[in-house]
Amino acid sequence: MDPGRPPCVRIGVVPGAELARAGALPVRPAGEPDSREILVCAPLRGSLVLAPEHGGRVTPGSLVLADSARPVAVSGTAGCALAVLRVPRRLVPFPDDALARTTGRTYDATTGVASLLLPLLLSLATAEDPWGTEAGMAGVATRLRNQTADLVTTLVAEEAERSARPGRTRPGASGLPDGDRRAADEIRRWANSRLADPRLRPDAIAEAHHMSVRRLHKLFTGQNGTIGRWIQRRRLEECRRELGRGGGSQAKVQAVAQRWGFATAAHFSRCFRARYGMSPSEWRDLRTENGTVKAAARTDAPDGAC
Repeated sequence: MDPGRPPCVRIGVVPGAELARAGALPVRPAGEPDSREILVCAPLRGSLVLAPEHGGRVTPGSLVLADSARPVAVSGTAGCALAVLRVPRRLVPFPDDALARTTGRTYDATTGVASLLLPLLLSLATAEDPWGTEAGMAGVATRLRNQTADLVTTLVAEEAERSARPGRTRPGASGLPDGDRRAADEIRRWANSRLADPRLRPDAIAEAHHMSVRRLHKLFTGQNGTIGRWIQRRRLEECRRELGRGGGSQAKVQAVAQRWGFATAAHFSRCFRARYGMSPSEWRDLRTENGTVKAAARTDAPDGAC
């Protein structure tokens, strides 16, 4: 066990017998402080049965995203050993309403961000030693911690965006006619390559695409608000990514804000706090701490013993 310095991302394997005794996710070892975490859980073997409202059976090739503030009921654990990735809530900078829509659910891990997260989870869970214990590896551990937390955050973002679109059941099913959907996708690609330009406004976008501003807004009606809100969200995401690179860097908040098209640092800070629940400098400092990915206590049960 490497205590490191908080915040730590932790990985462990929980046998079915322990899950059955707890009756819910998360399972918290005795004596551990009750800090809020976002959990990603996947079977290493066997399957897990959750209450129907949480998605029912969880088999290899799927995963559960859970919030320790809202336990997920477990009703069956036969032959199960569960890999559990535990990320401190503050490393997943999304509002509680987005977490409420995306946690407590099972996900097919053959598509989307879940397909990237599952192999990482299983690889970390079966590693022989915790990351960050070797001399000189603290920087690597910090970057791995941040990248792992980023994948969890991206999964939340992917699912929050999908669930926010009325009637949308799969990626690409926006409800727009095909021509309008292609036009909206092209505008997003075009705008995405120009996020750093402070002149990127609806009138400039409409002019560049030979349409009226009214037509532009109509294309984005029901798709996460207006085109202006979409641009601001993407700029905030890029700022968050740059400020949170870790590895000991101390990016200047004002320089990052200006680089991504925000007119003033004060306006950027207000927008950042409204979306992520902390100031840009708090996020930067959190991510550049010397954190680790460490192994939680493992009590693997032999096959058939759960």
